[in-house]
Amino acid sequence: MRYLVLAFLVISNLAFAGNEQFDNTLAVYEKLHQAFYQNDLKKIKAEAKNLLDTTEKIKDEKIGKTLTYTKKKLNEILKSDDLKEIKKAFNTISQGLLVVLEKHAPNKNYSRYYCPMEKKYWIQNTAKTDEVQNPYASEKMPHCGLGK
Repeated sequence: MRYLVLAFLVISNLAFAGNEQFDNTLAVYEKLHQAFYQNDLKKIKAEAKNLLDTTEKIKDEKIGKTLTYTKKKLNEILKSDDLKEIKKAFNTISQGLLVVLEKHAPNKNYSRYYCPMEKKYWIQNTAKTDEVQNPYASEKMPHCGLGK
C-alpha cells in the first residue's frame, strides 16, 4: 500500500510539473499574441524565440511530443519577414498549444478563440480581459472573433 501511495505521489508531482511548465509556456505565448495584435514584427520575432526556448524546457514527454510541429513553426517565424506567412505559422502554433491546453494541461484562465473571417485560431487569457484581441486582423477587425 505504501508503494502505491508513493507511486501516486510521484506521478502527481510529474503531472503538476508538466502543467506548471505549460502554464509558463502560456504566459510567454500571451506576449507573442500581443506582439501579433500590435503588428510588431521585431517583437513577434523576440517573443517567438522566447516561446521556442520555453517549449524546449518542457520535460513532460507527451506535451513535448505534441509540440514538435509547434516548435518547427516557431523556427519558421524566426526565419521569415513575411507577415502573412508568419500569421499562418502562428495559427499552427496556436492549434498545437490548444491541443495541450485542452487534452493534457488544462488552465481555466485560457480559452480558444476563432476568427471566422480569417479562419484562424488563437488562445487568449480570459482572466485578464474579456475583450477579443484578434492577432490576425488587428488593424481592420481588432475585436472580431468568437471565444469557446
